[in-house]
Amino acid sequence: MENILEISKKIKNLKTDNEIYNFLLVILTKSEVETLSKRWQILKMLKEGKTQREIAKELKVSLCKVTRGSKILKQTNSIIANL
Repeated sequence: MENILEISKKIKNLKTDNEIYNFLLVILTKSEVETLSKRWQILKMLKEGKTQREIAKELKVSLCKVTRGSKILKQTNSIIANL
């Protein structure tokens, strides 16, 4: 987890959205970018009120992946829930 903290600090020091975007594209593989993007999309769709089954079908992901996102949003101290 120390490496994740270090990466977080590096991202924090970047000045523009474009720098952060480019940093992520450099450090992550295409597959990792797609996975991260899909996870974010799941969280947004859950916040919009879509059902887990609707999301799984629309994004062609397992219900398990959507349920994971739902559990994250239900946590009372979830940083994601407030974004």
